[in-house]
Amino acid sequence: MNNKLRLNHATNALNGTLVQLNYLSELIDKLNMTDKQREQIVMQVHNIKVNSRGAMTDIASVNVGMIPFSETV
Repeated sequence: MNNKLRLNHATNALNGTLVQLNYLSELIDKLNMTDKQREQIVMQVHNIKVNSRGAMTDIASVNVGMIPFSETV
């Protein structure tokens, strides 16, 4: 698998993670739990979103900086 394809796959995986986290956030809002429990879970979801977006930014910067190369190399 070439680098551009791998970067595209990683980007798609991270986008999928963000969609799943949004759904998880909706479910969390519906659960009965203490405020402290909810706060801890919401903070973890937030941290994962921030890390995923940071990884997507890194991928985008690498993708932009890639020098095109032949598929036969």
